[in-house]
Amino acid sequence: MLPLQRWLPPDEAAAWLRTYQAFFRSRGARLGMDVDAQVLSSGFSHGGAGLFSGGRFASLALENPRGATFVDGDLLVDGWLENVDGLVFVRGNLIAQTLFTSGYLVVLGELRVRRLLGEDEPHGTYVFGDAYIQSAVFSHNHQFDVWGTAELGEEVHDESDGRHAMRERLVAWKVLSDPRQEKYLEEARLGLRAQAETWGPLPEDWAARRYTPKPEAEGVRLPPPPPPALVIELEQWLGSEGRTQRQQLEGLRTHWLPRLNDAVTREHARRLIRKTINSKKLVAERDALLRELER
Repeated sequence: MLPLQRWLPPDEAAAWLRTYQAFFRSRGARLGMDVDAQVLSSGFSHGGAGLFSGGRFASLALENPRGATFVDGDLLVDGWLENVDGLVFVRGNLIAQTLFTSGYLVVLGELRVRRLLGEDEPHGTYVFGDAYIQSAVFSHNHQFDVWGTAELGEEVHDESDGRHAMRERLVAWKVLSDPRQEKYLEEARLGLRAQAETWGPLPEDWAARRYTPKPEAEGVRLPPPPPPALVIELEQWLGSEGRTQRQQLEGLRTHWLPRLNDAVTREHARRLIRKTINSKKLVAERDALLRELER
């Protein structure tokens, strides 16, 4: 269990996060790295956040039903690490053997894991340092973005590779027994736990790593070029009130799809649509639209 320093009500949690917002969208972060500080600081039902000390642990489940979890420092885990439906901000590096996350995970420093399973979550995983992952599996609704260098030895994403291919990779990992299973998640999560416990402690070159702020964290990095004007217009349209997600889907299909006619705007649009249209009932229709966007 993480050592609790103190509990932060939402206003104090927001003030604590401001120190680390040099990368956040409100300070000119590139499109896609739009970390929502308000979601993190509000926690669940405006409960705020627990401020916990980092450190080194054998294995760790980041469980905090009261609110968000702010980790003040590097988080090193010799075995498995899980973030199940949590709101987690790590002010430092996150290093573990395996990582299962179905929640919001923001890492200010480096992410380094052997295996990562990112499950269905509209917010997803954002890394402002570098990411080194030997093998990763992502569900179609899990956002994953890295500001620095991203090195993924293997990656399977069910949106591009198909759900069966995703489950086949879990079988290849030896954390799932049958790729035909529809309800595979719990077996895969427990399989990652069992696997990580057989690998022993972190390699010493991993365990010795400490978070070092990059120069851009001090505000000296030049801002990236702005996204195309059409993308900005689309983002404003998606963010405007008065339309249900179903109505947004219809508008995207009839009005926006013909206008998104180059690779750059389509890639930006794909990110925005996947984040905004997050209703479980509309996943199939949204994914069909995304497939049209890729043609």
